[in-house]
Amino acid sequence: MILIRQNRGEAPTSANGARKPPRTKAKFTLGSININGAGSEETHYKWSDMIATMRRNQIGIMVMQETHLDAARASRIKTAYDKSMFLRSSSEMFNTSAKGVAVLIDRRIIKCVKEDIDTYEVIAGRAMMVSVPWRTATGKLHILGVYAPNDPEQNGSFWTTIANVYRDNPGWPRPDFLAGDMNMVESPRDREPPTACRAATAKAFADMTEGFNLVDGWRKENPNLTRFTWHSKATTGPQAGCRSRIDRIYVRNELWDDTREWSIRVDQPLYTDHELIQTTLYDLTQPFIGKGRWEIPDFLLKHDGFLEELDKMCLETERATREREGSVRPQKALDDLKSRIREKARTVAKESVPKARKKVAELMKQLETALDDTSITQEERKEQTDKLTEEIKEIERVQLARRKADTAALWMLESETIGKKWIRAN
Repeated sequence: MILIRQNRGEAPTSANGARKPPRTKAKFTLGSININGAGSEETHYKWSDMIATMRRNQIGIMVMQETHLDAARASRIKTAYDKSMFLRSSSEMFNTSAKGVAVLIDRRIIKCVKEDIDTYEVIAGRAMMVSVPWRTATGKLHILGVYAPNDPEQNGSFWTTIANVYRDNPGWPRPDFLAGDMNMVESPRDREPPTACRAATAKAFADMTEGFNLVDGWRKENPNLTRFTWHSKATTGPQAGCRSRIDRIYVRNELWDDTREWSIRVDQPLYTDHELIQTTLYDLTQPFIGKGRWEIPDFLLKHDGFLEELDKMCLETERATREREGSVRPQKALDDLKSRIREKARTVAKESVPKARKKVAELMKQLETALDDTSITQEERKEQTDKLTEEIKEIERVQLARRKADTAALWMLESETIGKKWIRAN
């Protein structure tokens, strides 16, 4: 039986009140991160790392800030990843060593061709909107990526300018999502030590988001949590020890019910002092499909230990049915065998999770506990969480390097095989 959600205003919840993600493939994940510069030869590797991170987290659209891209390098990236990604970039014409916003679109998740993507340059190098095909009334989803100025006065003017640009272009669609590095916070609780934002800046930002009917999705989903997306590396001066949640994703209020999994991802390998933020948008009008049947994971078909146990269980069942031990019925023996295989597969699969993944999971639990620990001082909490965060990132970077090495080795092996075949043929 197929169930279709009847009331879009009633999100399914679990026993603890958290909203459950709908089990449907009609979805995509939006991510955002400040990449801290990726426009030079020395930082070009960040693009491959970014794409690897997108694929691992199944991110369909990634909004990036501080890209430092000029036209030549942007063209080079487009050419290199043309078969799997679309890149849209905005930078200042005469200053490509600073600022810069870009959007990466995974063609395997967002099914479209380049002509389907509309680009609106709102403020060169600071704000850009892309429109991609999606199941909305207009057939498009509009995502505004921003990299706001750090100076408080310029920051306030920035939001006012964005509002004015849209007002002067009434034909432009209004953003469904606003994502990026805001370089300001709306509440003192989003900064450590807690500090209120400049009043004029806060008002300009509030006027813009209210005008577009945008809400802070993560905060709405987590009203009582304190988390940060940026930490200062300064050891002296007023910025020493500072942390804040300046990277945020806003969503049009009418779409918030269709989003799930708002998260701040510490477990990512990118070299930057910002964290990856993401959320997933679902098409809740699609039929409820369910999880489907359970299958033995493919990797177990090459797992020597599991295959040995499988042979042993099959031989025992065959012997028991042949010798009719205890008047064993073949049908019942086969049913018992399938149950035992299923339980053994689940046990071996759980035990076979890589040690690195288990370690990251353990460290993430410790990090969550430390972040919510009010029994220690702010300095102690920061020291503990910074140490755990760096340990998690180091594991992720090692794993990424290994995946790159495995891919390179496989590519070389395939190239050698093709070369040998060509030599024999000629």
